[in-house]
Amino acid sequence: MWNTFLESVNIFQNYVGYHQNKFLFGIYLFFLLYLWKTEKNKRFRMLFVYVPTLLLICFFCPLFHDIFAILLKEEETYYRMLWLLQMSMVSAYGALKLCGKYRKLMLVIMCIAIVSCGSFVYQSVNIFKAENLYHIPNEVVKAASFMEPEEGRIRALVPAEMIHFIRQYTDRITLPYGREMLIDRWNFQSDLYEAMELSEVIETPSFVELTRDNYCMYVVLRKDRLISEPLTDYGFELFAQTDNYLIYLDTIWE
Repeated sequence: MWNTFLESVNIFQNYVGYHQNKFLFGIYLFFLLYLWKTEKNKRFRMLFVYVPTLLLICFFCPLFHDIFAILLKEEETYYRMLWLLQMSMVSAYGALKLCGKYRKLMLVIMCIAIVSCGSFVYQSVNIFKAENLYHIPNEVVKAASFMEPEEGRIRALVPAEMIHFIRQYTDRITLPYGREMLIDRWNFQSDLYEAMELSEVIETPSFVELTRDNYCMYVVLRKDRLISEPLTDYGFELFAQTDNYLIYLDTIWE
C-alpha cells in the first residue's frame, strides 16, 4: 500500500512539473482552498471544488489505484486521471474571483507574475515555422509521397524521427512499430528497432531478414547511417532519395 501511494506521489509530481515548476501546484492548491472558503454557487462549487478534491483523494488512495489497474488492465495511463483535475481552470477561476474582490492590487500582482515567471514560447525547440500545410517536415512529406500507394496499404521501416510524422501524413503507410518504442519507461522491445536505431553499424544480413519478417516493403535510412553491406546486394533497389534520406524498395514484394 505504501509503495503504491509513493508511486502515485511520483506520478503526480511529474504531471504537475514539480521538479521544474514547483510553484504551479502551490498556486492550484491555494485557489482550491480559496474556493472552498468563498464559492457559494452550488454548481460552480461542485465543478471547481468538490470534483477536484474527490479526484485528488481517489488518485492518492492505493485501493483506488489497484482497482483502476485491475479494471482497465493498464497502469501506464493512470496519470490521465489527473487530466480531470482541470488545474488551469480551477486556478484561473479562483484567480478571477479573487481579482474581482481586490481589482487594483491583483492587477499589479498579475502583471508582476507574468513578467517574472513567463517564458518566450517561441524559444522552444518544439516550435518552428511550418514548412507546409501539413505542419510536418518537407522531407517527410517527400519520402512518404514516394512510398504511398494509390490503393491499399504498404509497410515501411523509417527512422525514429519520422514515426510521428508518417502517421500524421497518411494511413496508407503502416509501420512495424510506433511511438511505444520511443518512450523508455514503457519498456517495449523490438529486434528490428534495435537493429535500426541502437546498433552502431547495421548488420545487413540480419537486418534484411528482420525487415522481411516484418513485411517491410520500403526501408528509409539516413544517408549517414553506417551499414555493413549495401542493401542493394540483398535484393533491394534504391527507389528514391531526399536531401538526407535514402529510400530502398525490397524487390521481393513487387
